[in-house]
Amino acid sequence: MTDWKFTGGLPPLSDEEWFQEFEKYKQSPEYKRQVQIALQISNLFIGWNLHTVCGEGDWGFIGWWMVKSGLEEPPSEYAQPRVSPYRLAAHLTSAFVIYSGLFWTGLSAVMPEPPAESVTWVRGAAKVKKLAIPVSFIVGITAISGAFVAGNDAGRAYNTFPKMGDTWIPDDIFDMKPLIRNFFENTSTVQLDHHVLATTTLFSIGALWFSTRKLDMHPAIRSLIGSTVGMAALQVTLGISTLLSYVPVSLGSAHQAGALTLLTLMILLNHTVRKPSTHLLKSLPQVAKTII
Repeated sequence: MTDWKFTGGLPPLSDEEWFQEFEKYKQSPEYKRQVQIALQISNLFIGWNLHTVCGEGDWGFIGWWMVKSGLEEPPSEYAQPRVSPYRLAAHLTSAFVIYSGLFWTGLSAVMPEPPAESVTWVRGAAKVKKLAIPVSFIVGITAISGAFVAGNDAGRAYNTFPKMGDTWIPDDIFDMKPLIRNFFENTSTVQLDHHVLATTTLFSIGALWFSTRKLDMHPAIRSLIGSTVGMAALQVTLGISTLLSYVPVSLGSAHQAGALTLLTLMILLNHTVRKPSTHLLKSLPQVAKTII
């Protein structure tokens, strides 16, 4: 069909003739831009599915390893049996990694190319990407620090905000030796760390919105940034409400779900601002068309 004419003869009738037509089709823009992308996505799915099968096995092992720590005798008769905060954080981190990989792969399947209607919008997306990557790192670290809060029951250490009790910084934050243990096992320090990281996350996402508000970018990216700011504010509100209410299961679960939702929005934002393929870039106008 690549060189078919209205008055031209019969269609290909043999395997050899069909092969020749297919070779001609490979030179068409449709094959270069669509079929090759689809083949890359199929290969990506195969590779990621194999990785996920192995990853889920590792995650199951980490889950057993985590639960096993809660079945061991506590160091003293006054200590309450609980799982190791380190193993809990490892279990949560592996779950986030598997989820992020699957979500990114799914997005790549339904959106092989990022939304880009002009070179100007692509440049705007590139500027957003430079800020979105470090902000995503802060979001991830804050979520993982929540595992140490739960593992050390640090959410019940000081049920006040913004101060911790009657002070901003408790006196016992450096009581443990060696010093590094304070950041992972001292309930006061763990809670303080999570407060600082959560506040940093909120201000970082706010700074992302403020720094990009005047950029010329695709409306979908602007909408995503706004949604992320709203979710960050809601997540901080949930965290404070959970703390002040002495950590009820309902609010604690909602706060954990909020962390995953915020992480999901950051993954979606990073996927949306990724660089388009060379073929797409060459076909874009300098400025997007405006509809009056």
